[in-house]
Amino acid sequence: MFAIYLGSLLFGGVLIAASALGVGHDTDVHAGGDVHAGAGDGHDQGHGSSWLALFGIRFWSFGAAFFGLTGLVLRALGAPALAPFLATAVGVATGLGASATFRALTREVVGQVPGAGALVGREGRLLLPVANAQRGKVRIGAPGGGDVDLVAESDEALDAGAPVLIVEVKGNVAVVARAPAGEAPRA
Repeated sequence: MFAIYLGSLLFGGVLIAASALGVGHDTDVHAGGDVHAGAGDGHDQGHGSSWLALFGIRFWSFGAAFFGLTGLVLRALGAPALAPFLATAVGVATGLGASATFRALTREVVGQVPGAGALVGREGRLLLPVANAQRGKVRIGAPGGGDVDLVAESDEALDAGAPVLIVEVKGNVAVVARAPAGEAPRA
């Protein structure tokens, strides 16, 4: 059993290390900054129930690594009779946990400000100037505290430091207009 535990640990460990280094990932980066993983790369992309995780590479890599590690540790502690059962339980639980965690993480939207609709109508101050066909940067007081810096665009030329009103948010780009005269921005 020692060889099985060691082989599982090495096999799973190599798969995890290769995944961490990005080996074998089919990724496309588009002009807008969106990143899309290629279909069919074996990384738990299904939308079905968690039993589908048993067919993903993450389940098998984490499951094998922790099966092997648990088996080796239990053998070293002098419990070789319990090792196969506990190692299997730990391997399955870790594999399912890793699959569920990565599946939850892939559902997150990247490249968009959460609650961007709440920024519309807020005032901010330009950090970098904007002009027609030239993007700048705006700082806005975020709902709930803190500041948010966004790429800004406008139909009119506005200098750095100008108070602006957020008209629309497209992804991570704020469309701004000159703030009404006499009001100081809240940023």
